[in-house]
Amino acid sequence: MKQQEVGTIVGSSVHLTGTIKDSSDITIFGSIEGEILSDQRVIIEESAHVKGPINANEVVISGLVVGTISAKSRLELNPTGTLKGNIDTNELLIHAGAVFIGECSMPDKRAQDEKETEVFETEEGLKEKPVEADEEQEETEPNDLIFDKEIETAEEEDEGKKQDKEEDEDSKKKK
Repeated sequence: MKQQEVGTIVGSSVHLTGTIKDSSDITIFGSIEGEILSDQRVIIEESAHVKGPINANEVVISGLVVGTISAKSRLELNPTGTLKGNIDTNELLIHAGAVFIGECSMPDKRAQDEKETEVFETEEGLKEKPVEADEEQEETEPNDLIFDKEIETAEEEDEGKKQDKEEDEDSKKKK
């Protein structure tokens, strides 16, 4: 039978200053001033107070955190949780009642997927290929084409007005 990894638990009466690092989960019930690093989850319980950056795969906050959070996969802010700091994560869940003061940065996976590959048809069926940066830059924006067309149309109208004016002047001279 495989032994389950326990990870690090900081009790409610404990106050730590410094860096906590564990490859397993870290659960905080007490207070920490410093950096928290985990390859797995960091759980900030309702009684916990953390001042400093948190870097983990997943972060769950039910207590108070003042600091920047980098959660590779997911950050969850529970109803009793308060976060004063910036977030960098792929997935964010903020429950009603939670407090978040800061900015959040999330990668746009859909835009990255669309830019990275191009679908084309071959004899064997549909295939995908990476799109090179140069190909993307060569494309002309549709608005640029519309703007160019408007300029051409305006120039043509000016030419037409000049011709009409010249014809009017010629007809006046003949009279």
